[in-house]
Amino acid sequence: MKYDIVVIGSLNYDILVQQDRLPEIGETFTGNELLLMPGGKGANQAVQCAKLGLNVNMIGCVGNDIYGSALIKSLDGSNVSVAHITQRGKTSGIGIVQILESGDYCSTIIKGANYLIEESDISESLFKEQPLVILQSEIPDHVVERAIKLASHHHCKILLNNAPAREVSRQSLSLVDFLVVNETEASFMSKMSVASVNDALTSAAELHKRVRGQVIITLGEKGAVLSSDEGAQHYPAVFCPDVVDTTGAGDSFIGGIAYCLVNDISLQEAIPFAAEISSCSIQKYGGQSSFPMLPDVAHALTQNRQRLFS
Repeated sequence: MKYDIVVIGSLNYDILVQQDRLPEIGETFTGNELLLMPGGKGANQAVQCAKLGLNVNMIGCVGNDIYGSALIKSLDGSNVSVAHITQRGKTSGIGIVQILESGDYCSTIIKGANYLIEESDISESLFKEQPLVILQSEIPDHVVERAIKLASHHHCKILLNNAPAREVSRQSLSLVDFLVVNETEASFMSKMSVASVNDALTSAAELHKRVRGQVIITLGEKGAVLSSDEGAQHYPAVFCPDVVDTTGAGDSFIGGIAYCLVNDISLQEAIPFAAEISSCSIQKYGGQSSFPMLPDVAHALTQNRQRLFS
């Protein structure tokens, strides 16, 4: 099978606790509900791409535990290829997520088998048909850097979601076609505060100098900004009247961007489309289970095209 997308990244089993607020230091606070479900930035992005109808190959590691088996089964059930997912080590990656009444969340990630993926797992054969390659930062940095180098050698387009934010070598950044980060990650990378849309436009323009292609900074309810050779532009958020859980919203956004890139749709159209997808995802609890299918969001592409070209 020819794959549209190769995702190299993390798979976590998520433990979500819905609670009214975070406890104070030393306080025991009662949660309202416990949810268990598959997650991890890499797996989330792979699933959203697959739900939009793309052929997706996932590369990563899970542990030899019940969580690893569940993660593989879940991806397979979402029509993501699991042929290159390795079971290695005792423990899978775990995400402990606290969801607040507002829908905002905070999380702690247990690395587990995600950090047992090796450079030898990233073979040249993965890139020979020039799929779009998607990477994040929940696996070792040297593995990400090898993947970028090999993908570039095979003339693949590379989308890097530097989340959680960490240092990326200038050489690797110079090979990235699409850098997608949120305001916190952009602030870390650009070494400047990103607290407003204007801050984000400035930060995106600075980061744009370091990559081969374009930069997108997502800003939650403030929308997103794009920096390209034509300059920097702000895109407003899609209004969402009922925010339940923002877990995975950034991953669903990236799935929408990837769909457009594979289908030669401009980023000017892609960003509002991806925002619509993200807006759908935050109206339900969890990550992958909340992600929309293509028929649920296809109208957004039509509307954006009419707006841009009318």
